[in-house]
Amino acid sequence: VSLAGFQQNAVDALSASLRKADEIAPEDIEARRAWARSAGVMLLESPTGSGKTLMLGRTLQAVRGGLGDRCVWFWFAPYSGLVAQTRDALAAQCPGLRLRDVTTDRLADSVRDGDVFVQTWASVAATRGDSKKVRRESESALSLDQMLAALRESGVRIGVVIDEAHLNFGAAAKAAADFYLTVLQPDFTLLATATPNDQKLIEFEKSAGIVVENRVVVARADVVAAGLNKLGLMMGVLRFSAEDAKLIDPEQATLTAAWMQHKAVAAGLDERGIGVAPLMLVQVEDQAAGSDDPVKRVKTKLLEIGVDEEAIAIHVSGQPDPEFHTLAHDPTKAVLIFKVAVATGFDAPRAWTLVSVRPNRGKSFGLQIVGRIMRVHPAVRPIHGKAGLLDRGYVFLTDPDIQQGLDAAVDELKAVRSSIAVIADDLGVFEFSNLSKPVLDGAHSSIPASAAPPVDDAERAARLTALIDAGLLSADMFEKSAAEQDRAVVSGEWRRAVAQTPLFGDDLPTSMSPDRKPGPFGPLRRFPLRRDRGVPPVLLREVLPEAHELDGTIVEGVARALFRQSSTPFDMLNIVTRHATLSLTDLFLRETETSGVNVRMSSSRIAEAAQLAFAFNDSLDPRRLKAAMIAEFRRHCEYRGAAPSETDLRRALDFFAMQRPEALEDAVREAQADRKLVVESEPLSDLVIGDEAPALPARLGAYEIFPPDMNGEERAFAELLDADLSGTVTWWLRLKENTKWAVTLILPNGRRFFPDFAVGVAGRLTPDHIALVEIKDDGETGRLHADLNRQKIRSRHGDYRNVTWAFRETGERWVEAAYEPSLDRIMARAAFQVRTLVNIY
Repeated sequence: VSLAGFQQNAVDALSASLRKADEIAPEDIEARRAWARSAGVMLLESPTGSGKTLMLGRTLQAVRGGLGDRCVWFWFAPYSGLVAQTRDALAAQCPGLRLRDVTTDRLADSVRDGDVFVQTWASVAATRGDSKKVRRESESALSLDQMLAALRESGVRIGVVIDEAHLNFGAAAKAAADFYLTVLQPDFTLLATATPNDQKLIEFEKSAGIVVENRVVVARADVVAAGLNKLGLMMGVLRFSAEDAKLIDPEQATLTAAWMQHKAVAAGLDERGIGVAPLMLVQVEDQAAGSDDPVKRVKTKLLEIGVDEEAIAIHVSGQPDPEFHTLAHDPTKAVLIFKVAVATGFDAPRAWTLVSVRPNRGKSFGLQIVGRIMRVHPAVRPIHGKAGLLDRGYVFLTDPDIQQGLDAAVDELKAVRSSIAVIADDLGVFEFSNLSKPVLDGAHSSIPASAAPPVDDAERAARLTALIDAGLLSADMFEKSAAEQDRAVVSGEWRRAVAQTPLFGDDLPTSMSPDRKPGPFGPLRRFPLRRDRGVPPVLLREVLPEAHELDGTIVEGVARALFRQSSTPFDMLNIVTRHATLSLTDLFLRETETSGVNVRMSSSRIAEAAQLAFAFNDSLDPRRLKAAMIAEFRRHCEYRGAAPSETDLRRALDFFAMQRPEALEDAVREAQADRKLVVESEPLSDLVIGDEAPALPARLGAYEIFPPDMNGEERAFAELLDADLSGTVTWWLRLKENTKWAVTLILPNGRRFFPDFAVGVAGRLTPDHIALVEIKDDGETGRLHADLNRQKIRSRHGDYRNVTWAFRETGERWVEAAYEPSLDRIMARAAFQVRTLVNIY
């Protein structure tokens, strides 16, 4: 195998550095050991797929005869599955090296210059030297420790190659570092990684006391130019409408899109007469305790989308494949399901496509995955750069929001420029010392959560409004910058917290007044109800029968009401797939291609989401409600002469419930109409308020004042009612939520709705001539358009009838609101006028 230009440059730099290090190494043993941990350490940073094994092997071959009398190398691969792959590659590409097996061949006197032992750290490193078989002496062989001591005694140089250095240490980093320092004691160390600045590698360097003085960095552009890496990396993301996203299993949809891309690559290879069967990699997460097996889950979904079971290979710790490295060349396997190990060092140039359903991804994930699918197959190199489809790798993520690992990896690869900084080019005087960087003091003053700066504009506005209403800030603060507002919020809330904290605790008696009762903040004032204006002694509220009564009587009525509507589940019987948009973005070139794809709806997702759709009313058992609807559905189908299966009935009903949740609510509303009860609330009592709150007089107020706890919009509307001179309004009362005396309505979800005002209206044909009014803050960005409000505005009181909804548009113009079914939105209907309160519809 001839070397590419960048590979030859790396080999020349590394081999020259090794020879120079050996030439100037101190004679003193201790000094030489210290020298070996700095000047004798070389790091090769090169993208995955660039031929790191080839470059390292040729470096060892190039220094044969140039490092003392003899030099023997111990080569460490991160996983046992990569040992055979490394040996095969070295045997094929570096014939000048003799490969040996440390588990069976530990004869020191038979060592030749250039011998290479390939193994993993796990096979030799442990906290106790006698816990590994190779480190125990037997009748026929020395222990590895004895062999190394004998080699050093005879003057043999010892070299260490740590391939995929970023993954070689991990949990065994301390044991590996101890073995490296106390047993191996190498003269030379060659590190190779595709993940620079990896924390595991950094931790090993600290533990082993090594300093990387010599570094060779290979840029991806050089690897691409040599035809060893594909030109681009396409990230595939499926996007659905918000409505369709509820119906589709994103994992299965992503597997579908990736499989389609895999088949497109296979077709492209066939068109060009290239006899290569492409491979699709699927990375799954580790199995959590008590959860389903992710391998089984993904395999089931692959079978569902049409992948032949015989074409699926699996390699995980629980199902290891002893011939794992041969999968790269097995054309009968089209898909490989794996966890982590395959993401490192697996040489499979026929891999074009990868799906990752693994949730935890970082830059190291990106760098490794880029390498797995970015190699160029030798059969494709003649057309490298000329076949757009085959010149790119394709990675699909189940969640487009977690692509940062790939983006970070791509950005780092793009930023790397070829560089060589080795001892052969610049030899200086090294002083060995134990310098440590100062540790920054991380202590800082913390702001209590209650006075932390706002996190967004909405929170900032809400907290400012509260402080302005409390008189702690002026209204012109809204004209200040966001930074000034944040500072004002923090300081204002601190002042309020301090002001509300009693100086001497909460147990001291309050001051007494001869004519007013004491309260927690001072004397209390009592305002009697003006019944002479026509205010009734009690108001009327809606209640439901006991839950067990409703559960047994209302579900059949809800089912019948559902099928009396214009839109029913019949329309959903034949809907099977949904449309998605596939975006393929080249992460290197930032070019995007889009196409459409039809994805089957997930029966499990529909059923799961439908459970929530049916559980919208706390008083109704969703299982009994659904059973009643299925029975009614079947009866209607039989009447029409249709006989769908139970599965079809359930899927269509589930789909309908998800698509039209308001239809279920309307059916409940219709079924509840004859079951709701209207009863008297608790009697209205005198209004009692504290002395510290201003109580301004109100001409038509039920208590002749404006209650001080109204918000700004409620106060403005109360002033509008109080100013009526036409005689339409005879009195008004601000109602209070969650009180036993206020008016309530029962919503379709079983919850209660408390309108804001009860108004006495001359001529209104309801008990005590009462009209109900609900006030909202605005019609654009406020709470008016909340989902719950669309239920509230369609509800009517059993006796008081319709509830009038009003809000202020820009300026001071009050408008009346109504629900628009075609838009499923609350809209302004007309300017509000008090005389319209006479109408009960």
